[in-house]
Order: sequence, then C-alpha cells, then structure tokens
Amino acid sequence: MSIKGLFSDTHQLTRITILAGILLVLAVISFSGYYYYDRYYIEPQPDTQEVTLAHAEQAVRDDPQSPEKRMVLAELYMLNQRYADALTQANQVLATQPDNQRAWLVIGIASANTGKPADAIEPLARFVDARKDEEMPGLDKSLHAAAYYLGDSFLQLGKPQDAIAPLTQAVDWSQTDADAMYKLGMAYSALQEYPQAVYMFHKATTFVPDFLEAYDAMAIAYDAGSQSGYGDYARGMSAFSKKDYQAAIDLLLKSAQAQPGFAPTFAGLGLGYEALGNLEDAKASYQEAVKIDPTNFTASRGLERVEILINK
Repeated sequence: MSIKGLFSDTHQLTRITILAGILLVLAVISFSGYYYYDRYYIEPQPDTQEVTLAHAEQAVRDDPQSPEKRMVLAELYMLNQRYADALTQANQVLATQPDNQRAWLVIGIASANTGKPADAIEPLARFVDARKDEEMPGLDKSLHAAAYYLGDSFLQLGKPQDAIAPLTQAVDWSQTDADAMYKLGMAYSALQEYPQAVYMFHKATTFVPDFLEAYDAMAIAYDAGSQSGYGDYARGMSAFSKKDYQAAIDLLLKSAQAQPGFAPTFAGLGLGYEALGNLEDAKASYQEAVKIDPTNFTASRGLERVEILINK
C-alpha cells in the first residue's frame, strides 16, 4: 500500500556507554579547583589525562591530609572509570569530613556504576536533599547526575515506586535528557502505569529518534494497555533503529491504517522512506505528520531536509 493511500481530508531519544548516564561534576583546572563531568563529556587526550592523573596522585602523596587534593584525585579516578580507586579516596575524605558533598556524589555514582546500588542510595539521597532547593537547580549538573543515579539505583533494586521522584527531578532539571526519560518510563511501566510510561518513552525518542530500548519498552507498554495499533508504531520504530528500513515501513503502514490520526507514525514513515532514498514519499509522510501535529519536531525537521534534497 502506498503511503499516499493512507491520507484523507480528515487525517492529514558510554554509557560504560555514557557512563550509564550523566557523569560527575568538575573539570580539572588546577589541583584546587572544581571540575565538571558532563553527560557526554569529551574524553581528554590520553597523554594529558595520564599526566594530570599522575600529578594529582603525587599531590596526595605530598600532602595526604588534604581533603581537597584527595577529592580532586577521586574525581579524576571517576573520569577514568576507576571506581574502586575513586571510592577509596572519597571514603577517606568522608571519614574526616562527613558532610563533604563532593564525597557523597563520588561514592554514590561510583557505587551505582559498580553494581552496588544499595550503597549508592544514601549518599545520593543526601546530595539531592542538600541541593534540591537551589535557586536554579537545572544549572547544577552534579545535582542532575545525582538524581538520575539515585532513581536508577532504585530501579536496579526493584523499587520502581521509589525511583519515580528522583527520576522526575532529573527530567525536570534537564528536559532534554532522553536517558532519564527512558528510566522514568521504565519505572512507570514496572508499576503498570502504562499511559505515563508511554508518554515518557515518546519524550525520550523525540530527542533520540533511534532509541531502540525506548521503542521496545514502548511496544510492551502499548500492548499491555491493549493498544496494538500503537504497538505496531513502536515495533516499526524499533526496526528503524536497527536500520531495517523496509520492515519499519511495513509496520508503520500497518499502524497508520489502524491509527490514521497519529502523527508520530507518519513522522516515522518519513524517516524510513528518507533512509531508503524515497524522497517523495518521505516528503508526503512528513507533510501528513505536520498536518496532524504542527509541533512534531521530527516531522518538521525532516520536511526541511527532504525539500532541500528534492529541490537540488
């Protein structure tokens, strides 16, 4: 069936991959300065990274009583994914400074990334509680990281009901964080709150259009809610994420027949046709998606792309 046959006047989102999420906080400027780990940080060149780490280790040997130097070293170990070493340094700081927030953060995230979610809960919860009332929490990447890993740790422990609040905070504080949206969707799905789960999976895939895990989870949530037509949309986008574009188109056409007023299906068809080089059907699909939902970002951007290619 042609995509155009579906139209009518009525119906026109390393991790370790990305370090499981958002890494820490603090980029080394000097041995006394804070440094910042962004979620998708650019890894330093090996020679610079090794030299910086060696200097930090020497600084601790020269002044082992300095909590600041130990924290810089702990954070550098985090950047190098040496979690056990990071924990050793942060725990030594915590022994003398039990209210050191940087130590809470390192211990929490290092524990979360070494299969010890139970050990991550308390330090991360303390960190979030200490900073959540900041005037602009969305600008605090360390707070966002702590909330994300706190929620993820609860999920790992099989406590989705406890994961909801910190993951909601993570999404609120970083409204383009597809991974946090996906995790929040998984928490809702575990609680059989399928409409909320689907909503979060859709938000995640808005920012990552080939987010395979989110589409697979979305299909399960739709099917559990007896919405197989929408489930075909999710399965189609899962096929798209695997680069099986013809299978994606077949499933999305099936979904479009069942749910002709669902804009994401047509946006997905546009992506599939565009990937196969069928620009005219891609254009028609994107146009249909925009007609149904003028705010559909994937469709509007896709329409811009294919129109440029067609008019070359």
